[in-house]
Amino acid sequence: MRAFIQYHLQIDFSEPVRALTHVLRLTPRDFDSQHAQDWSIGVDPDARMRCSKDTFGNIAHRCSHDGPLERLTFFAGGEIETRDAAGVVRGQNETFPLDVFLRDLEGTRADAKLHEFVHDSLGAEADPLARMHLLMDALAKLCVFEPGETPAPRPAAEVFKAGKGSARELAQVFIACARLLNVPARFISGFFLGAEGVGEAGAHHGWAEAFVEPIGWIGFDCALGICPRDEHLRIAQGLDYYGAAPRRGAAFGFAKEQAAARVNVDYVRQASWQVQQ
Repeated sequence: MRAFIQYHLQIDFSEPVRALTHVLRLTPRDFDSQHAQDWSIGVDPDARMRCSKDTFGNIAHRCSHDGPLERLTFFAGGEIETRDAAGVVRGQNETFPLDVFLRDLEGTRADAKLHEFVHDSLGAEADPLARMHLLMDALAKLCVFEPGETPAPRPAAEVFKAGKGSARELAQVFIACARLLNVPARFISGFFLGAEGVGEAGAHHGWAEAFVEPIGWIGFDCALGICPRDEHLRIAQGLDYYGAAPRRGAAFGFAKEQAAARVNVDYVRQASWQVQQ
């Protein structure tokens, strides 16, 4: 699929802030089934922007402004080509050993209820890939996807107890369960580019990836109940949501902020004869 994406994030402050610093992860990385033909990121009003790679290899832009500032708007977008790889991620430079992705953080820590759920859900299934699909299907029956976005995701145990959550929250529940099974897992932030998906998943989307022998890293989208397809634009990865968050930052002052994000997508798919050539 070839997609033309325009992303817009507007942040309004209740009173002028004296200064601010933000870290943005809004630039996709290339791998075998995803390539950025053209991509740019900008800010209004003009501010200092510095591009680097973070610990997990994500492309990060650090933005700072000396203020005073009542509104800040970020823009990102360009042309992306993706293909359906059934969720398999190959061709990406992996910098960490798999054991790193077994670490539990506050948002992905399992409680007794999650231990019990994992034990009861998989039965006698021994195939590693089938176990992950069973896990995703079982979660879909007990945790309802709530469209929209929360300012910050609740811990996995709290979401499981509530029986519903946003895409990023359901991804963290899946990660917690996978790690209970000693399966390396990580959080992925991105966009869902499907015709109906922008309305369902929100401007930002999140899913999980698990390392499944002998295949490698495979994505599992518990909100939509599928492995990522060519409609999924993969942006950043981390141990949990915070390690891959599209935006994290701080402002100096006492102002409250209100943020609104939207993404516009135009896309075309190749004809089957083109794909087969």
